[in-house]
Amino acid sequence: MTANTPRCRMGPQRRQHIFSENCSAHNIAPCCLCGAPIHRHEDRWIIEHKRALALLGSDTNPNCAPAHFNCGEIKTHAQDLPRIRKAKRQQPRHEGTKSRREGFMPRPVMRMTGIRAATRGN
Repeated sequence: MTANTPRCRMGPQRRQHIFSENCSAHNIAPCCLCGAPIHRHEDRWIIEHKRALALLGSDTNPNCAPAHFNCGEIKTHAQDLPRIRKAKRQQPRHEGTKSRREGFMPRPVMRMTGIRAATRGN
C-alpha cells in the first residue's frame, strides 16, 4: 500500500461540527454503525472514519461520522484491522516485490515413445 492518509488534528471544534452535520434532532445524532441515537452530552461517543485511513480513506468530514464508543471499538477490531492486515499482505505481491509461493507442482506428463508405445497398442 502507499502511505496512509495523513490524519488531521481532530479538535473539539471539528468534532462538534461533524456531530452537528449528522444531527437529526437537537443534540441527537444517529450512530453511523448501529443507527441508535447518540445524545451529545450523555453518551460516550467518538468520530468514526467510515473508510479507515489505513485503507486510503480520506480524513475529510464526509468520511467521518459520530458513533458510540463501543460500536467504534467493535468495528475497528472486527472489520478494519483484518482488512488492513490483508491489504498489507497483498501489497508486496501487487508491487512485484514478492513472488507467489510455488506450492504443489504437478508432475510433467511423460509421453511414451519408441518400442514400448508400439507394443502397448497391441
